[in-house]
Amino acid sequence: MNNTPSQKSIYIWNLLGNFAAAAVSVLYLLIVSRMQTSEVADQFSLATSIGNLWIIIGQFQVRNYQATDVKSSHPFSAYFYTRLLTVTMMVISLFPYLWTINYDFTNNSVMIITWIIVYRVADAFSDLFQGYFQQHGRLDIAGKAMVYRYALSVLILLFGLLLSHSMVLTLLALALFNLFFVFSYDYAHFKLFDKLSFRNSFSRNTIDESFKIIRVCFSLFIYGFLLTLVFNEAKLSISGAYAKGIVEAGAQRDYNILFMPVFFMSLCILVVRPLITQMAELWQRKKFQVFYKMFLKILLLTLSIGIVITFLTYLIGVNVLSLIFGLDLLKYKLELTILVLSGVLYSFSIILENILIIMRKHYYLLSVYILMFIVTKMITTELVNKYQIMGASISFCIAMIVYAIGSLTIFSIIKFRRK
Repeated sequence: MNNTPSQKSIYIWNLLGNFAAAAVSVLYLLIVSRMQTSEVADQFSLATSIGNLWIIIGQFQVRNYQATDVKSSHPFSAYFYTRLLTVTMMVISLFPYLWTINYDFTNNSVMIITWIIVYRVADAFSDLFQGYFQQHGRLDIAGKAMVYRYALSVLILLFGLLLSHSMVLTLLALALFNLFFVFSYDYAHFKLFDKLSFRNSFSRNTIDESFKIIRVCFSLFIYGFLLTLVFNEAKLSISGAYAKGIVEAGAQRDYNILFMPVFFMSLCILVVRPLITQMAELWQRKKFQVFYKMFLKILLLTLSIGIVITFLTYLIGVNVLSLIFGLDLLKYKLELTILVLSGVLYSFSIILENILIIMRKHYYLLSVYILMFIVTKMITTELVNKYQIMGASISFCIAMIVYAIGSLTIFSIIKFRRK
């Protein structure tokens, strides 16, 4: 706390932390695929997909707003109270959702989903403290927290399955460990910088500030929720197709493995996360020329890296995944390439969205998200039923094309109006 780290140290720890965050899902699926049956691996894959959707409710997309609140417009107690509300909504809405989609879940499936959600509750609270560290220029602490927590979580999953052979008991241990870690590490480090009075967190002023945060971030939440629905639509359609006998056991697992590189493409965003707060400060100081120059560099770098990765994926992507997961994935060469290209478009769009958040013009993206969601709902089930995993890949790529073109159009219109 007393020794301010160098920018290099902050950048490296942020990079390592976000790499760990992207890699942990791959390692989880790798361990489960190798140590459990295809049926359990499918259940775990679906549970993680639902967890990815429900964490949006828990985080309520407050992180970027919190990190760019460079003037501390809201006290941390208001952000904390907001997170309590959103996590409560996250938990109580789970079972009505499972009842609604009704894919003939077994008791084992429901327990796996439940403990995955508890695990994601820990992620939601960790994200709150990481947002504080980012807001105050200490992303190195956030990076260290992610590296330590995710590394230990992988070991718990591995040895838990080795010792118990039970997916449910292992996920129970994993969830409880993550809750403990967030309290003993993230919160403990937060206390070195600030104090959180639980009494003040429930004061009238804090509650009013919290609802201000919710109102400002509501559009971001809708965007995040719609985007994750788009991400999950193909996975849910595959589950539906399996229930109808259209696809075989293991299809959900295979698609999730092929989809993993999309999350790694998001590293292009996470690597530049320290620059987002800097850009917010440039925008506040009205240094627009420097702001747009930095934005253009980030965009060009992301696209350049994305094109290279897509080309390499076409050449050796399925060979690498087959070797890592011990499965025959060679028949999915084109599907994987399409998904990686979709990940490039996703990264491009997220950069534009972050810029619009800094400008406080993000609410204009509503039409883009609604259009993307409608297109996805219209085409996904039919494509999956007809072309299985290829159909799922094409559907997701079309959605990302809509996302990229729509985001670029909105940004261009706003920039033109400012001129």
